[in-house]
Amino acid sequence: MLKELLFFYWTLFSRFTWKPAWMEVENPEARHFHRRRFTQRYRQRQKLVERIWLFAALLLFFFPSPPLAVAGILFSTFLSFCILDESE
Repeated sequence: MLKELLFFYWTLFSRFTWKPAWMEVENPEARHFHRRRFTQRYRQRQKLVERIWLFAALLLFFFPSPPLAVAGILFSTFLSFCILDESE
């Protein structure tokens, strides 16, 4: 019950403070830039990025050194942005 209560209040907080109204719509207009998030291709890219971050987290867990942590996080961030970038 506590989990549902926290989820409810977090949803209210995020909806009314920092989340724009157009992010609430699951089927945006055809030319709206938010529509790309619901395509199959974009979801496949998101899954790939999740795997990259999981691999980076496991690497940092098994080899906990600060230089490796910084390099791994920066490289994972760079790869994530490259994969999810939509510009041509």
